[in-house]
Amino acid sequence: MLDKIISQLKTGRITNVVPYGSENTPAPPYIVVRPEADGLGRGTVYRIFVHMIPGQQIFLDDFVRGDLTDLLSDFHSTTRHGGYNRLFTEQQYGDIVVSNDDGTISMERRFLMPSMMF
Repeated sequence: MLDKIISQLKTGRITNVVPYGSENTPAPPYIVVRPEADGLGRGTVYRIFVHMIPGQQIFLDDFVRGDLTDLLSDFHSTTRHGGYNRLFTEQQYGDIVVSNDDGTISMERRFLMPSMMF
């Protein structure tokens, strides 16, 4: 699902998208996608970090609240094993971070892919 989310994000206005832990950090603006286990046991949370150059706070906020909604809310995909995955927005937005190592500003948004139990 990570690869499919990255591919979907690349169809938006920001095409520099990498998975968390990538050795090559692209030039801003860029997006980092970090999957992790949901703390409430509901499935997998995909944390989307959008990075931009300082001074682009309005564009950053608009992208995180608007573009990410359009790109990922109710995004669904079939797995390589024939399963069905769907993302749901968490409606949680991080504050703008101004202390990134690469001099960018960033903001986070979370999406949940629930675990299916039958």
